[in-house]
Amino acid sequence: MILKLKLIPLKIIICIAFFISCTDNLNFDNINLDIEPEYTSPLVFFKLDQRDFLDENNQEISVVSDITDFRVLDNTVLKENLVELAIDFEIENGFNRSFLVDFIFLDEDENITYNVDDLSVNAGNLNYSSTRSILIETTPEFLNSTKIRVDVFLSPSSTILNPDIEKTFKFRSSGTCYIKY
Repeated sequence: MILKLKLIPLKIIICIAFFISCTDNLNFDNINLDIEPEYTSPLVFFKLDQRDFLDENNQEISVVSDITDFRVLDNTVLKENLVELAIDFEIENGFNRSFLVDFIFLDEDENITYNVDDLSVNAGNLNYSSTRSILIETTPEFLNSTKIRVDVFLSPSSTILNPDIEKTFKFRSSGTCYIKY
């Protein structure tokens, strides 16, 4: 027991020496720190059924369009430091018809600031996914975007849609912002 008590001060001295000897003055002015955060946000989601492609007389409508606000770039810090926007698309096409989807960014006056390459979704494809990237360096006009227009085109067919047979088209998109300070 006496031997243990004599070793305790020795252990304390060794610990103090260890912690003191391992310190050095830090100069935070010389730190080169690159911060590159990523921010992901949903963009557009909708679900259409066969009735959305029929008028009041059950005649086919070839395109369904909608415009939604895109306020991500209202944040000036994000807008000034955005390097790339990667857009992920997930589509479930329960129709026996193909679709073509236009995803278009617009400015306040609805002028096109960026047109994403068309998304071509085959009939019955329930697992369509695609990623498209917008590099700000090559398309700076994208930073003026305030709206998104989505146009869904129904491919022509010899068979007309039946309003009584349930079919759905689900569209989801999200954007990942790559930022560099």
